[in-house]
Amino acid sequence: MKNMINVSKRNLIIIALLAVFAVIVLAWLAPLQRTAGAHIVSNVYISQGGAENNSGLESVKVHGTFWNEGDTIAKNLSATVIFTDIAHNKVVRKNVIMGGDLLSNKGVVMEFDSEYVRERTIPKTVVNVTIQFDWIENGQIKTTKTIISSDISDSSENGNNNTGKFFYGNATVESIEMMVLESFPVQIKVKAIGYLPDGCTKIGEITKEKKDNTFLVHIKTVRPAAAFCTEAIVPFQEVIPLDVYGLKAGNYTVDVNGVNGTFKLETDNTIKG
Repeated sequence: MKNMINVSKRNLIIIALLAVFAVIVLAWLAPLQRTAGAHIVSNVYISQGGAENNSGLESVKVHGTFWNEGDTIAKNLSATVIFTDIAHNKVVRKNVIMGGDLLSNKGVVMEFDSEYVRERTIPKTVVNVTIQFDWIENGQIKTTKTIISSDISDSSENGNNNTGKFFYGNATVESIEMMVLESFPVQIKVKAIGYLPDGCTKIGEITKEKKDNTFLVHIKTVRPAAAFCTEAIVPFQEVIPLDVYGLKAGNYTVDVNGVNGTFKLETDNTIKG
């Protein structure tokens, strides 16, 4: 009887070890599932404060890293930092110097810095920052944007962050699913499935825009710069409604962080009076 109990305990220990090993293997393999095509991912840090040696000016500084998680080289890659200063009615574009092509499968991680100096405003106003990447893929020009507001860095409601500073990036989307609701006018939603790189990174802003017959959806992430957190990836699903009322019959493409899907409208999606 005692021997049987010892064998059972031994079996339980072996099963527990195998389970732990399986979790480790899955956590290691998941990031290796690459997105088809080029997929530019960036982490961005932004700060706004007094400019050096001049109390009448303030500086908005941007530092970021970026890489390509897709399986295709992003050719002739260019990056632009766009500062939108509503208080001074200015839009300032600054190009980022880089090597040209960005290797696939996170073959290289690149860094950039940019700065915008302006007259200080009272009360304080924010500057919106857009990081735009352009590249050529299969003979076509591709674009992705990350939009940041400098006021988020001063918020105390964005998690455990001793510095008050945050990293911003694009969520890793592995697949999307088109959801067509049986109604008229037709309602269409896109379900994005992906993962976050650690336990501190959260889904931030989700933006949508339409260019011709393509819907461009950007899922942004935010992470406290000084947070200590687990490094295990965190799966996520986001269901995002698309504004399809009034569209003409035809085929449409949906791009969510570089992952594409399509849907078709059989008839004009509008109620005729």
